[in-house]
Amino acid sequence: MKGRQFSKVKLVKAGGEIGSVAQTVYDMAGELDRFNSAQKQFFQNASHELKSPLMSIAGYAEGIRDGIFEGDSVRKGLDIILSESGRLRNIVTEMTLLAKLDSEEDIYKAAPVNLNELIQETTERMNPQLVKKGIQLHASYEVLDQISVTADRDKLLQALLNVISNAIRHAERNIYIQANVEKGQIQLTVSDDGKGIPEELLPYLFHRFVKGKDGESGLGLAIARAIVERCGGRITADNRREGGAQFSFGFPVSAG
Repeated sequence: MKGRQFSKVKLVKAGGEIGSVAQTVYDMAGELDRFNSAQKQFFQNASHELKSPLMSIAGYAEGIRDGIFEGDSVRKGLDIILSESGRLRNIVTEMTLLAKLDSEEDIYKAAPVNLNELIQETTERMNPQLVKKGIQLHASYEVLDQISVTADRDKLLQALLNVISNAIRHAERNIYIQANVEKGQIQLTVSDDGKGIPEELLPYLFHRFVKGKDGESGLGLAIARAIVERCGGRITADNRREGGAQFSFGFPVSAG
């Protein structure tokens, strides 16, 4: 443990209080080893995601400086520099938000939130993307009209935006939002009629920098999960029998 070689810590078999301490130390070593592995994977993935836009920016900037690009090529190069700079900014912003969600209590301002109103605002914000792609949104969540959840409204709005934006990227023609309440739990699903999630990707879908075809930064769903869990809820993903992906949210009904 002192040498941080957590994977090499063995369970010392003993009885009584010594046995309990040995089990605790062994379990803690396992958690620390998994944490270290996750951190290494995170930095590797982050480096990979940041490297690509940086290389594009540097390449075009050097080309413009050295006079390699002329005429319309200069304008095209500047457009790519601006585009890749925006991509970098988005990645850094999302990485910063994830770090804050993990470590800062004061970033999360919890209060009763009407989920019906929140879903309406989410769909209104996503409407331009829906129209652009010719996708129909079928919603049935009136059951939530007088029901609240305890959450940070802005953060939960972002989580819903991330999930529905993901559905828009993969849907063929339709997206479905449905809700019901059972035994003090709100069940909300967002599904689409796309090709679904590759089976090999399902166990890692909410991990950071994991993205499928047409994915963006690979951080949107990780952020959604972190926010939903801070609400005391849960989020899972699966494929529908009819085809397409389905994201399921579960929230406790707010006592207030």
